[in-house]
Amino acid sequence: MSALPKPQLRGLHAAQIKKNLVGMFAISTTVALAYKIFVKDVRAQRYKDFYKTYDAEKQLKIMNEAGLMQSYIVD
Repeated sequence: MSALPKPQLRGLHAAQIKKNLVGMFAISTTVALAYKIFVKDVRAQRYKDFYKTYDAEKQLKIMNEAGLMQSYIVD
Protein backbone atom coordinates (compact mmCIF):
# COMPACT_ATOMS: atom_id res chain seq x y z
CA MET A 1 0.00 0.00 0.00
CA SER A 2 1.42 3.39 -0.96
CA ALA A 3 1.42 6.41 1.29
CA LEU A 4 -0.91 9.28 0.53
CA PRO A 5 0.78 12.50 -0.66
CA LYS A 6 0.92 15.27 1.90
CA PRO A 7 -1.55 18.12 1.31
CA GLN A 8 -0.22 21.55 0.50
CA LEU A 9 -0.75 23.61 3.61
CA ARG A 10 1.89 26.31 3.38
CA GLY A 11 0.90 29.06 0.90
CA LEU A 12 -2.42 27.44 0.04
CA HIS A 13 -4.39 30.63 0.66
CA ALA A 14 -2.05 32.74 -1.51
CA ALA A 15 -2.22 30.18 -4.33
CA GLN A 16 -6.01 30.14 -4.16
CA ILE A 17 -6.17 33.95 -4.29
CA LYS A 18 -3.95 34.04 -7.38
CA LYS A 19 -6.15 31.47 -9.10
CA ASN A 20 -9.31 33.42 -8.23
CA LEU A 21 -7.83 36.72 -9.43
CA VAL A 22 -6.90 35.25 -12.80
CA GLY A 23 -10.37 33.74 -13.16
CA MET A 24 -12.17 36.94 -12.18
CA PHE A 25 -10.01 39.00 -14.55
CA ALA A 26 -10.88 36.66 -17.43
CA ILE A 27 -14.60 36.69 -16.60
CA SER A 28 -14.81 40.46 -16.16
CA THR A 29 -12.93 41.07 -19.42
CA THR A 30 -15.28 38.70 -21.24
CA VAL A 31 -18.38 40.37 -19.80
CA ALA A 32 -17.10 43.86 -20.65
CA LEU A 33 -16.35 42.82 -24.23
CA ALA A 34 -19.75 41.16 -24.60
CA TYR A 35 -21.49 44.28 -23.26
CA LYS A 36 -19.61 46.47 -25.75
CA ILE A 37 -20.47 44.23 -28.69
CA PHE A 38 -24.08 43.33 -27.86
CA VAL A 39 -25.31 46.51 -26.12
CA LYS A 40 -23.14 49.55 -26.77
CA ASP A 41 -22.44 48.97 -30.47
CA VAL A 42 -26.07 48.05 -31.20
CA ARG A 43 -27.33 51.13 -29.36
CA ALA A 44 -24.88 53.42 -31.19
CA GLN A 45 -25.98 51.97 -34.54
CA ARG A 46 -29.65 52.54 -33.70
CA TYR A 47 -28.91 56.19 -32.86
CA LYS A 48 -27.05 56.60 -36.17
CA ASP A 49 -29.94 55.03 -38.10
CA PHE A 50 -32.49 57.23 -36.32
CA TYR A 51 -30.66 60.50 -36.94
CA LYS A 52 -30.06 59.71 -40.63
CA THR A 53 -33.74 60.42 -41.34
CA TYR A 54 -34.64 62.68 -38.38
CA ASP A 55 -35.87 66.15 -39.26
CA ALA A 56 -35.96 68.43 -36.21
CA GLU A 57 -37.85 71.21 -38.02
CA LYS A 58 -40.58 68.78 -39.05
CA GLN A 59 -40.93 67.50 -35.47
CA LEU A 60 -41.07 71.07 -34.14
CA LYS A 61 -43.86 71.85 -36.58
CA ILE A 62 -45.81 68.76 -35.51
CA MET A 63 -45.44 69.66 -31.81
CA ASN A 64 -46.53 73.26 -32.46
CA GLU A 65 -49.63 72.09 -34.32
CA ALA A 66 -50.48 69.71 -31.45
CA GLY A 67 -50.18 72.55 -28.93
CA LEU A 68 -47.29 71.03 -27.01
CA MET A 69 -45.01 74.07 -27.37
CA GLN A 70 -47.15 76.74 -25.69
CA SER A 71 -44.19 78.80 -24.50
CA TYR A 72 -42.51 78.75 -27.90
CA ILE A 73 -43.34 81.65 -30.23
CA VAL A 74 -43.49 80.80 -33.92
CA ASP A 75 -42.98 83.60 -36.42
